Amino acid sequence: MGFAYADPDVLTDSQRDAVAEHRRTVQEESRKLSLREMREEAQMSQVELAASLKLSVDRVARMETGDIDRVQFATLRRYVEAMGGRLQARVVGETIHVDLN
Repeated sequence: MGFAYADPDVLTDSQRDAVAEHRRTVQEESRKLSLREMREEAQMSQVELAASLKLSVDRVARMETGDIDRVQFATLRRYVEAMGGRLQARVVGETIHVDLN
């Protein structure tokens, strides 16, 4: 994408779409690295993790490649806890932040 940050009000529709797509890509890449790296740090294979969670290997792989938009919170919590982690969630509003732990 060939433009620098600008006031969103002056961006064209095409530029807004490009920014939105870039944000989605960054979020997906972040998810990919975070979940896979956590599993690898725990020295678990996808097969081992899937067995401990009673999920398919395909489902674990999809979660690790950013397909977590439709994952239940409880499934994501089990994924993280299986590797010794703890899932934390935060709701961020205009004037208030709420931790859901």
